Formats: sequence, C-alpha cells, structure tokens
Amino acid sequence: MRAALEAVLGDAAELARSLAVSDISEKADLDYVTNIDTRLDSYLTAALGELTPGVPVVTEERLETQEGLSGRFWIVDPIDGTHNLVAGLPFVAISVALMAADGRAELGAVADLHAGEVYAAERGAGAVVDGRALLPADEPSSLFGVSSGANDDLVAHGQNYRALRGIGKWRNLGSQALHLCYVARGRFGLALSAEARLWDDAAGRLICEEATARYMSFTETSRGQDATISANEPLRSVCGHAGVFERAVELMKPLWCTTGDGE
Repeated sequence: MRAALEAVLGDAAELARSLAVSDISEKADLDYVTNIDTRLDSYLTAALGELTPGVPVVTEERLETQEGLSGRFWIVDPIDGTHNLVAGLPFVAISVALMAADGRAELGAVADLHAGEVYAAERGAGAVVDGRALLPADEPSSLFGVSSGANDDLVAHGQNYRALRGIGKWRNLGSQALHLCYVARGRFGLALSAEARLWDDAAGRLICEEATARYMSFTETSRGQDATISANEPLRSVCGHAGVFERAVELMKPLWCTTGDGE
C-alpha cells in the first residue's frame, strides 16, 4: 500500500502547488490556517477514505480535543509549515501516517512541496524518497533542526545549550516533518522539538526509524508503553543519527523528563 499512499501524496502536492493563498486566519497566536490547508484537508480525507474504507481519518485542522485515539486511524497534517506557506518560504510539507492498534505508525509519507519529492516508509520494509532507498549516513551531519520551543527551552538551560551547540549548528526550517525527513536523508544530524504533536511526528518518525535513525518522545517515555496520549499533546521529541542521538537525549533529559528517576 506504500505505493498507493505515495501516489495520494504526490497528487495532494500537485493540488497544493496549483492553489494560491487567498484566505488566512489565525487559529492561535502566530499559528495560521489558509484555504490551502482546508482544501487539502478535504482532499486527503476523501482519498485516504477510499484507500482504506472504514478507517477514520483524523486531521490537525479538524481536531480540537481528541483523547484516547485507538485502533487503526490516519493522522494527517495537511500543511506542515503554514507560516512558511503564507510568507512564501520553500519549506512546506504534507504529512500522513496510518497508525496501528499498537499506537505505532505502520505506514507514512511526507511530501516536500517545493522540492517535489515524496518520502515514504512502511514498517519493517525500509524508507524511500521518490522510490529510492534511504540509506544511513556514515557520520552524522553537524546541522541540527531545532524547533522554536526546543530553542527556548535550551536557552533557559545555558550549560545544555552550550554543550549541544558545541557539536552542531542549528537550523529551524519551520516544518517538523521536513526536519525529520532530513534526518532520515542525512542532511540533519538531529531534529529536536518541544511542541510537535502526533500529526507532525508520526510519518517522519517512521521514515527515520526505517532509515535507521533513532527517535524518542519524552512524553511517551514518561507515561509508559501502555499510556494513552492525546494527539494534541506535545511529544518533546529527539530524533537523530546514532552517532549523536544518545548525547542529545542526555542533554534534553533535564529539560523534558517529568519522572523522578529520569527514565
């Protein structure tokens, strides 16, 4: 089914590129939604419904408070990087993942709108970009994708900030899905996000893990494997090349771990 999902994402990307931003609203402080977000929301809901009849499609734009998601369902971010889209910056993605009953993604894809590429992965079957296998880099890139929230948390912890800056330079492209895909591709050594939600991370996480990068969510870890996490809940995630992942986890643990033992 991976090929079918890649085709859906490719068509969605073509649709997005054919549209102009004509309506912008601010759904939260500095958090925007446009006519393109809502148009893709409708398109993907219909297309994924045809791909897997009976499987619910949950999207960021129609999800206000959704607790206790269970069973199989699609989680969709119609536009990841809406602020970039409005500003005309070339870092915009579409992110889609099929979640299994065990709470993990079994299938995922991310379309990089401006590059015209589709990343995809199926659990246990590897990851690809435009059908070409994503292979692990021998050494981690010294460029790190760091979200605004993660940057704020690190600035408030000077020692950890300086230690992490000592091993890499930071970039914030404004799209968590692309940060993760660029880790999978070897362009970034790390992706750190304090604020990403399930719709931001699910597809990119699977792509990274299938490309042998490592991922952890401090929110998931603090709750335990059987805990139910709202799709709206920040994941506080670290994803990276094996060569820098453990060091990054060590540095982020004092900032993001909420359990007494740090595990």
